[in-house]
Amino acid sequence: MKKYLLFLFAAFVVGLASCSKDDDVDPNEEELITTLKVSLLASGSTTPQVFTFKDIDGPAGNPPATFDSIIIDANKSYTATLQFLNESVSPAEDITVEIAAEADDHQVYFAAAGMNIAASNLNLDSKGLPLGITSTWQTGGAGKGTMTITLKHKPGAKAAGDPVSKGETDVEVVFGVRLK
Repeated sequence: MKKYLLFLFAAFVVGLASCSKDDDVDPNEEELITTLKVSLLASGSTTPQVFTFKDIDGPAGNPPATFDSIIIDANKSYTATLQFLNESVSPAEDITVEIAAEADDHQVYFAAAGMNIAASNLNLDSKGLPLGITSTWQTGGAGKGTMTITLKHKPGAKAAGDPVSKGETDVEVVFGVRLK
C-alpha cells in the first residue's frame, strides 16, 4: 500500500512539474512602434502641421526612412496630437489605440532643450494621471533645439510625479526643432 501511495504522490509531483506557465501569453506584450507622427495645430488655424519619424525596421536596422525636423512659429500656442504606428505590417497598425486603451499603464514625456517650448495640459488616464497623447505646446522666442518625446510603459506602477526614468521605454525620438 505504501508503494502504491508513493507512486501516486510521485505521479502527482511529476504532473505538477510538467504544468508550466511558459506557454502563457503576456497580454501586454510590447508592440513594435516604427512611426511617430506629431500633429501641431496652431491656435487660430484649421490645418495641422504633421512631423514624422519613421524607422520601419526598428532601432537595430537601417537609418530612419523619415525623420522630419519640427519647424514652427515662435511665441505661439499649439495643440499637439501624437500617433504611434507599426508600419512594418500591412495594413499599418495604429498602436495609439492600444496605448489609449491601456492609458493607466502608459505615459508620454516631453523634454525640450536649447529653446523654449513648454508642453502642458496632457490628456489624462482613468486615474487622472498624465497620458500625453494630446497636449498643448507653448513656444517662446525664436531659436533652435530639440524636443525629446518618450513613451513609457509602466504596468501597474504609474503614479503622480513619476520621472521619465521609471518604466520601460516603448519609443523615444529626439526631434530637431526650429522656432521661427
